[in-house]
Amino acid sequence: MDYTQQFKYCAFRIILLFGTNLLGLIIGKGLFWVAASFVPPSMQGVKHFLVSDLNCSVIAALVMAGTLAAVFRDDGKRNAAYEDMDIILVMITLILMLGAYFIPVIFYNPFDSTRVIRSLYYMFYFTSQWVTELFGAEMKTAAAVGGGTVLGVQLIVYELSYGAYRKKHPVTFRIPRNNDD
Repeated sequence: MDYTQQFKYCAFRIILLFGTNLLGLIIGKGLFWVAASFVPPSMQGVKHFLVSDLNCSVIAALVMAGTLAAVFRDDGKRNAAYEDMDIILVMITLILMLGAYFIPVIFYNPFDSTRVIRSLYYMFYFTSQWVTELFGAEMKTAAAVGGGTVLGVQLIVYELSYGAYRKKHPVTFRIPRNNDD
């Protein structure tokens, strides 16, 4: 892979991170709230489950992780098929993705922000809200742990996909012998 392709790979994965974050928000918060509006009043437990920030955030994080996992699984297979494993590029991409996800929270100050800013940060980091709900962590810690968990899953998926393809097709990975005898 040349440098232009590596840059495109990194840039597309970062854009994909933000897209899956938005998809997780839409499914976790939007669709569950819509579903809760159709629940009859006699089923308050189900309604509470559907609108709970903890449950919705976990669903949003799972949607984000699942969507990214499909992409990184394909990357692992493709890199194994073309014998072009570039784990360094994947690691750099994951670190840049975590940085792009985490950098906006550095500038967040809950005491010196308007309601609109707080709402925007709440929506952007909704996929990491489960860390705050479970452990009482502040937003910066939640963003680091939540984003790191999702991206750690991607690294594991990539490695497992690469290893599974390599095990399934061992012939392509033989080292050529030098016949200088």
